[in-house]
Amino acid sequence: MNEILFAARTVLPLLALMSCGFLCRRVGLLNETLVKGINQLIFKFLLPVNLFYSIIKTDPSTPISGSLFWQVPLGLVLVFLIAMAFVPRLERDPKKIGVMIQGFGRSNYAFFGIPLVQMLFPGQDTSLAALLVVVTVPVYNVMSVIALSVYCGGEINVKKILLNILKNPLIISTVSGYIVWVLFPDFVYALTHSASDASQALTAGNVLLQIINKTMDDISGISTPLALFTLGGAIQISSIRSHLRQICIAVSGKLIVSPLLFVSIAALLGYRGVALACVLIAFGAPTAVSSFPMAQQMGGDSELAAEQVAFSSICSILTTFLFIFILKFMQLI
Repeated sequence: MNEILFAARTVLPLLALMSCGFLCRRVGLLNETLVKGINQLIFKFLLPVNLFYSIIKTDPSTPISGSLFWQVPLGLVLVFLIAMAFVPRLERDPKKIGVMIQGFGRSNYAFFGIPLVQMLFPGQDTSLAALLVVVTVPVYNVMSVIALSVYCGGEINVKKILLNILKNPLIISTVSGYIVWVLFPDFVYALTHSASDASQALTAGNVLLQIINKTMDDISGISTPLALFTLGGAIQISSIRSHLRQICIAVSGKLIVSPLLFVSIAALLGYRGVALACVLIAFGAPTAVSSFPMAQQMGGDSELAAEQVAFSSICSILTTFLFIFILKFMQLI
């Protein structure tokens, strides 16, 4: 019973926030233009601030599992290779093949995964989830471009891929946060303890640090619920019916096969708690919203790409609940 309540406490708030966004879209309070605008705000400002702040407020003595930073990217590459081996056997249309492979391998890690890890471990250090953005986002992007290029006829532009990765706000904020955390520990301590350390004198410098700290904390608090709310607003159920077979193949691979395989491997390797939750999200989060514009730009079936995002977002509520329940029951998280 405790395991069920634990899973429900984590997943149902996600469902509630996404449902609110979906209902607001249905009654006209949200439209496609507004959803796109909010997503831009989250992607380019709110979430980067959240990632930066999550990293710099990490206790310097916190052990960071270095092996996870090469094992997760390796696993993600394997997911794409497995999809590239099997999807063409199940689908003949090249424009659909590339999109299905992208849907199989590309997770909505930042918008869905990081909030989920923070909800799973309230009050605990979840900076590892933010740090993994540095290695997961480039792999998602590069492998998606390769899959779409091979099967949909798009052109592989290595320079453009690298430039897009370097310009990604999530990667910039994560790398910046890590550099500040490592190189300026005294400043980080003064900033993150400015409001709680009663022994500090009330000076202009301390007040400024308190203002900066409070602002980043408030922005971080906004980004998580707003990202989930907007994700719900982007879901359109009516679009799912036209490619049901392709969607079922890609989404079952994304939400069931991939996390089941790699979470099992991670558990056998000894990962527990936050680290194992990060693995679950890296491989089992719904398909990234950004997969739609990429498919559109590279000649893939953009309608199928949009449907995969919607269907995987809906189904991920159930699959995430089940995985969390099982992992909690086995005392792995």
